[in-house]
Amino acid sequence: MYSDKKLTRRDFLRAAGLTGAAAILSSCAPQAAPPAPAATQAAQAATPMPLKGTTIKAYLQDMLYQRYLQKILPEFEKQTGIKVQMEFVSFAVMLQQAEVELSSGSSSYDVMENIFIKAQRWMRAGWEAPLDDYIAKSKYDTSDFIPALLSPHSWQGKQYALPYLSECTQMIYRKDVLDSAGLKPPDTFDDLEQVLGKINKPPAFYGYVMRTQKDGVHFPFPIWLQGYGGNIFRNPPEDLTPTLNSDTAIKATQNFTDLILKYSIAGPQIYDTPDCQNAISQGKAGIWIDALGTFSPLLDPTKSKFADKMALALPPAGPAGRFPQIATHGFMIPKSSRNKDAAWQFIAWALSGDTMKRAAIEGNFPAVTRKSVLTSPEYARRYTIAGINTGDLITKALQLSKCAYRVVPEFPQIGARVGQAIGEILSKQNSVKAALDAAQNDAVQIMTAAGYKISP
Repeated sequence: MYSDKKLTRRDFLRAAGLTGAAAILSSCAPQAAPPAPAATQAAQAATPMPLKGTTIKAYLQDMLYQRYLQKILPEFEKQTGIKVQMEFVSFAVMLQQAEVELSSGSSSYDVMENIFIKAQRWMRAGWEAPLDDYIAKSKYDTSDFIPALLSPHSWQGKQYALPYLSECTQMIYRKDVLDSAGLKPPDTFDDLEQVLGKINKPPAFYGYVMRTQKDGVHFPFPIWLQGYGGNIFRNPPEDLTPTLNSDTAIKATQNFTDLILKYSIAGPQIYDTPDCQNAISQGKAGIWIDALGTFSPLLDPTKSKFADKMALALPPAGPAGRFPQIATHGFMIPKSSRNKDAAWQFIAWALSGDTMKRAAIEGNFPAVTRKSVLTSPEYARRYTIAGINTGDLITKALQLSKCAYRVVPEFPQIGARVGQAIGEILSKQNSVKAALDAAQNDAVQIMTAAGYKISP
């Protein structure tokens, strides 16, 4: 159970892997390859420009980190002579289109994102180029990445991508609204419902907002599913029998959807990330539980007039405990790329310690992956919000998360099917039990077709 006691820097370093705790996500992915020899990023800057005149294309998720890279891209182009064409798409589009590009052997892109829930499938299929030779040859420092975030991008001892995102679910809330009502941030699901009931004043102000788009809702939903004692699979990775219609899953889904229908500005509508961001930034809603990286605009005073009134906390706990969800996306080189050397130079620059610190401090992106950035005084000054250091919350989420289900290659299909079921419940097309029974039946078929043994 979460304690409100603030983590020390030593606590953070221990959890982040500096003292050997690299197995925080050991159930999520194979062990990462041993770190390459350490080297300063200045060595990269001193590299000659043998690839001057090369143009590479990058297919990237539309997030603040990538937008910040675009802003400072002229520095990289001046340093290397390499031109970079960036294409930004939403996460939902990337989930579909990236796999089409990779599976077809297309050479359209030289840098792409290694999506957490797709990484195992893509690496096993041989669609990505290993980075190990580049890392060794350039003596690139990978030891500064949190091991728990590096290992999901490796397979059979080879490193296929480097992480830029230490994503985890958190709760963002209007501290001024709760304070004026004499309320504390909710610590449990029961607390959450009580707080929402007291601050919900529609249509002027809604207590809550939740992302319900089918390809995205599977990230916050397992907070409830695991919080009630359930899971996507019975005991991943050993037993991958789906358990979507268990008694605990039904209770979790009932509470998850009830809160949306009673207190969210979305109600029965399907909401995606921009909708939730707009609701909070415009002062229309008070609490949102989702990915930390999606909160960045809400903490930026140039994008939200309520930025100084926001606070962060871990998601509430259920009867079975508190289970934040985590994800870590990275940058990789498609095997079919014709400009791998230039693509590596871009990745090395984009994820260097200096670039990542600038993206965190100047680019308003807190969910970074390097220990040196997360533990820096600059980060603490920038991301201590309402007395809580965001780095502490990231660390605690890594400690509490149980994410083995998320790296099963078939999870994206099943996650989308769960999202469909939630949509059916919210729109009153189906009861909770009927929707989950149908989702369970489809999930069993997906896993059976993939060759897994399904137990009774």
